[in-house]
Amino acid sequence: MVRCKIITLGVNCPPTTPNPTVDLHVTSPADPIPWRWYHVTSRGNEGRHIFADDADRRRFLNILAQSAVLYGIEVHTYVLMTNHFHLVLHTPQANLSRFMQRFNTTYTVYFNRRHQRTGHLYQGRYKAFLVDVDSYLLELSRYVHLNPVRVKQNAALSPTKKRKILKTYRWSSYSGYINLHERPEFLCCNKILEIIGTADTASSRKTYRRFIQKGIDALSGFDLKDAVKAQNVLGSGDFQAWLRDHFLAGGKRANAELPAAKSLSLRFKSPREIATKLESVLAVSKKNLLKPRSGHRDERAILLELCRRHMAGGRSMSTISAALGIGVSALCQNRKRLEKRIERDPSLAQRFEQAAGALEDSE
Repeated sequence: MVRCKIITLGVNCPPTTPNPTVDLHVTSPADPIPWRWYHVTSRGNEGRHIFADDADRRRFLNILAQSAVLYGIEVHTYVLMTNHFHLVLHTPQANLSRFMQRFNTTYTVYFNRRHQRTGHLYQGRYKAFLVDVDSYLLELSRYVHLNPVRVKQNAALSPTKKRKILKTYRWSSYSGYINLHERPEFLCCNKILEIIGTADTASSRKTYRRFIQKGIDALSGFDLKDAVKAQNVLGSGDFQAWLRDHFLAGGKRANAELPAAKSLSLRFKSPREIATKLESVLAVSKKNLLKPRSGHRDERAILLELCRRHMAGGRSMSTISAALGIGVSALCQNRKRLEKRIERDPSLAQRFEQAAGALEDSE
């Protein structure tokens, strides 16, 4: 069992697939209920900042600590960036939705009042990825902790400068993993440190620091987007099969606390079915959405990405791409190009969210 110290009235904010080159003794303590681990992220509406200053970041962490207490949530890693955040959570009581509703709403109310603004702070609903703990938790923790040196302004810096940035970055759980006196009381470190050695000892903290530093040198070969399967499951084929057997067998629907399992079902069996759902939202006919060269570049790109997300749980990439009349590499490149265009074009981002929401609402 992971032990976790949590406070409710304040947060002691820190001050300022394993890499084969790292000598780690990796163990995989099995979780009896593996689907209760999540990687959660939210972005600012239209890419806007969700933190104006350090006062906002301190309040965010206070609300996170308070919400974790109220709902019995374990916070295992976090990072606060300018316009988004990442959390790795364990939900023993299977209550992620209620926790996130309280957490995001409370911070939004605070932020809007303090900065005299109205409207949505976040871009749509938070994203929650089910995590296969045995296969991905350690690498996921490194992905989260490396966020401050992955941003564009730091990406080209030397490894030495990146290490310095990461060591002094105040708004990440990383410093709490390597230094006990910098650890906020609500942060749970034992589980991840157990994977690389004895839980929460000087030796395991040192090993974890080396593991992160190796990731800095190479920025890790781990690509979260490529690792995610079936839209929002970060897990192996065996993990996906387990989810299907337990939640979708016999036509059962996933419960409210397991929305990601719905993406493993085969409700959309072909691109044509998805195009039918999208033609009214995108104001483009199903025929033109399915046509490789129809002149509707943005709408076609949205269709391709949503087909990849919603059909990956039960179809191979080659099967999906063949049904769309393109190659596998073209389907993967479409995702990357679309992400870059969405970053530059808020209106395209909004259209994509509307299209994605239309498919989710129809489930």
